[in-house]
Amino acid sequence: PPRSTLFPYTTLFRSAMGVDVGYHIYLPPSYESSSERFPVLYWLHGAGSDENAGLPIAEMFNKAIEAGQMMPAIMVIPNGGKRSEYRDWEPQKVLPETFIIRELIPYIDANYRTIKDRRGRWVEGMSMGGNGALKFALKFPDLFSSVVAYAGSYEPLPKDGFLYPGVAPEFRVWLQTLAQWYIADHDPFELAKFNRYRLNGLRIRLVAGTMDVALKDSEALHKYFQDIGIVHEYSLYLGIAHNQIAYYERGGVEGFRFHLPALEPAKK
Repeated sequence: PPRSTLFPYTTLFRSAMGVDVGYHIYLPPSYESSSERFPVLYWLHGAGSDENAGLPIAEMFNKAIEAGQMMPAIMVIPNGGKRSEYRDWEPQKVLPETFIIRELIPYIDANYRTIKDRRGRWVEGMSMGGNGALKFALKFPDLFSSVVAYAGSYEPLPKDGFLYPGVAPEFRVWLQTLAQWYIADHDPFELAKFNRYRLNGLRIRLVAGTMDVALKDSEALHKYFQDIGIVHEYSLYLGIAHNQIAYYERGGVEGFRFHLPALEPAKK
């Protein structure tokens, strides 16, 4: 993968899948010159990309830190696999959830100066990464204290091969296969209901664009959260379609800063 001067620690990680899995790690400018511990933001990419899709977002993150708009923090961008939905596919030995939750997070905590409890561990992502980030936060609320999900596709897929408007026909087989494998512990609706009494203190922000093909999913999840009493923030961006850079240019810094109150218990 390409190397950025901000990412000298681009690394391949030997995983339970029996293969090396790539990830990028960004360290803030003050990391080398201090002995303090830093929160970690895990950023998850979309269905058709890989860890390199997060490099422009990390550049924005760095600029926000340098401008004093964001506190110094670490950003980790793992490869979650193409169209994996960040769930384990045992027959294919594709295990992005196992890799991130059970391997990568403990490795980062063991090898970098992180805040090693949930208040200093945040997650966000775009599209499939928005879905994955929200799923991880709802499924593992003891691991994460804050989540920002951009334009996720949240609603369970019907088994008749439903397609979002504008989704290319070549993805039909993938959607049909995914629908057959879609089970409750990967469904944010079911996870929110099952864990709703464990979610106190979890900061949740859903972001959607009014021109996004997945808007109706965000609208449905927002209403569901309201109905069952899940405290969350919901932001609609006028005129934004399914475009990662457009989302982050509109509200990326606001999204980064959303995580900051998760650290507040340490200050009391």
